[in-house]
Amino acid sequence: MKKFIFLIVLIFGIIICLPNCRKDLPNPDDGDTTDIISEATKYVNNWIWDVMNEVYLWDTIIPQNLDPDTEKDPENFFEKLLYSKDRFSWIYDDYEGLMDQYYGVAKSTGYSPAFGRFSNSDGVFIIVEYVYPASPADVAGLKRGDIILEINGVSLNMGNYMNLYNSQSQTVTLGYYNGTSIGPTSTKISMIAEEIALDPSIYYEIKEIGGHKIGYLVYVEFTSGKDREYLYSLGEIFDTFSVAGITDLIVDFRYNPGGDVDAAGFFASAIAPPSVVQDHNILVSFQYNDLYNKWFLDKEGSDSPNLVYRFSDTANYFNLSKVYFLTTGGTASACEFAISGLYPYMDVVLVGENTYGKYCGAWIISDFEPRQHNWALVPVVMKYANKDGFTDFDEGLIADIQVEDDIFNAFPFGSLNDSVLYKAVEAIVGAAQMPAKKASIKHVPYERLDNKLKDRRRNLFLPPVIK
Repeated sequence: MKKFIFLIVLIFGIIICLPNCRKDLPNPDDGDTTDIISEATKYVNNWIWDVMNEVYLWDTIIPQNLDPDTEKDPENFFEKLLYSKDRFSWIYDDYEGLMDQYYGVAKSTGYSPAFGRFSNSDGVFIIVEYVYPASPADVAGLKRGDIILEINGVSLNMGNYMNLYNSQSQTVTLGYYNGTSIGPTSTKISMIAEEIALDPSIYYEIKEIGGHKIGYLVYVEFTSGKDREYLYSLGEIFDTFSVAGITDLIVDFRYNPGGDVDAAGFFASAIAPPSVVQDHNILVSFQYNDLYNKWFLDKEGSDSPNLVYRFSDTANYFNLSKVYFLTTGGTASACEFAISGLYPYMDVVLVGENTYGKYCGAWIISDFEPRQHNWALVPVVMKYANKDGFTDFDEGLIADIQVEDDIFNAFPFGSLNDSVLYKAVEAIVGAAQMPAKKASIKHVPYERLDNKLKDRRRNLFLPPVIK
């Protein structure tokens, strides 16, 4: 039996032996040099087959009549194994690159794109959701809400927008909206991707309004960093809030797709009431397929950290009974893990739009050791529920105060002209205490396009542990 490496999403890392023997790649010295690429594909397909039949949450639904040796494309083969309602599992052909993303250090220009187009148009535009401080984009002067129409002199369209966005060297042409259409300006901004630290705590401040001290934090991904450095920086922000004596807390998760379980657990433990944290109450519990439920129960007992995730008393900063989260349909996974886990213990208010609806967790799995390919599997292996058993929220977590996030007319973070933030602050201090707000800008209807890079980050990650 062979071992394979897990990077676990939502739970702790383990190594499990597969019951099936792997097929080794052919050795040219054995004389079998015919169709070496086909044999390599067979190897990958059989690895996918072995892994999925052992770990997949919906293992009993995998079609058993498929033959790994007859499939030409590993990605297509993987898709054939999935449960029809599974919109979360995926496969990736660059395990090393995926690990770089996990650690929050990547070669990037440093801006987050929202891709869009108008109806019946092939033309695509980018709206900048946010910019990482001190990144190439920030240094070049790109700002939240900027509209990009061209990259390197090429207009964005349905066939090229992802490739152009991924360019390592970019000169972008900014655009403007004139009330009916978007046109280019004469402004061009140039930037070159660099390996940068993507600290997810990109903005914070304390607002004093109507006798309230409101801590406001924009947090764009749950990532701890290689040496937990992003948890330390997050802790410093919470320290600042605590020392200032904030009375209320608003956390902006609008552009947060998920991330690292350490960061999610740290975050929830920082916000929860002290008694909940000190008593190590249950944040969430996990359910796997029959094989893994039994394995964890037999090996580690009913209080196994792989079955029950508890609050940690190493990270509590506040004594608040209520917290406000700003959310959109892109708020996913680790965000929902933290939010739903807090529901039983404090008053949690969601302001904005309903969240994505991901209550499942996946493992990132690389090849057997020694690895003979660079594919990574990210299959759903479990679902989670909070202390009250709340799970299966397919439609997302429902926003208590419904406000559309109008990224087309975005304001800088912290501005009360931002309608979503305005409504959260208003819920805290009351309408009579609110300062004047700019007149609403007419909503611009447009179609949001896929961002596969962000879609694939809708997870919670932990470093692999080899046993």
